[in-house]
Amino acid sequence: MWPTLLLAFAIIAVSSCEDEEKNNLDVFQQGGFVRLATPFPTVVNINTLDELANLSIPTTFEAPDENVDSYTLQVFGTLSGTPTDTVNFGSEINSFPTTLNINVTDIATALGVQISDIGFGDTFTFLGTAINDAGTLYGPERLSFNSTTKEISGGNNTNDLFDEQGYRNAFNFGFAIPCPQEMGNIEGDWILDMQDLYGDGWDGAFVTFTIDGTATTYTVPSGSATVHVVNVPAGTNSLVVSYTPGSFEEEHVYTVEKPDGTVLGPFGPNPPLCIN
Repeated sequence: MWPTLLLAFAIIAVSSCEDEEKNNLDVFQQGGFVRLATPFPTVVNINTLDELANLSIPTTFEAPDENVDSYTLQVFGTLSGTPTDTVNFGSEINSFPTTLNINVTDIATALGVQISDIGFGDTFTFLGTAINDAGTLYGPERLSFNSTTKEISGGNNTNDLFDEQGYRNAFNFGFAIPCPQEMGNIEGDWILDMQDLYGDGWDGAFVTFTIDGTATTYTVPSGSATVHVVNVPAGTNSLVVSYTPGSFEEEHVYTVEKPDGTVLGPFGPNPPLCIN
């Protein structure tokens, strides 16, 4: 009898220890996700720079899981091809939904620039950070996994939250002020005369002609000069000409001759992002 009782006691003791050790999983908790109520505009079209002072984008922020304690924004811009510092923008949000009017005046103030410093071709990016009710921080940095080292790094947000437009994430969003359309008669041959003052090509820079939404880029691949003839077909509705910087901007100069013989430029050294 005694051996039987001792064996039963041992089985109970071992089973008890195993049950306690099996309950070692973390408690599931929802992440701190903030989204935009409606898609944020990726471009803001204006006809003149005078419109910037009154440009405002009403933006509503939502926390669908109702577990976000705080949400803050930062902003940085790329002005004439040069990135600014990343700075705080607006006040901390502690209740949802909340609507902010994101306007260029406040953006300029936050960045420490004048509205007159902002022009066509400039871009602005907003970075959001949320802290949920468990104190976990969720920001604009992507979660990444190194398949070689098996290490996880980065933030707590997965890539699909950033890449799937349907999520309307409020952690990384922004807008551009595109170059305006060319006015008047645009049909015919446009002559793009490009020079490199050092004679070694355009170092990654290029000019883009966007005809009815289709973009074609032109550059100086090597040497000191290249001439491109760009034909704008009859019946074209829109033409936008823009410049993308590369390295050694002090070497790049170009002119654009319109079909009627009018010459625009020279643009450069250090060409602007738009020709009008």
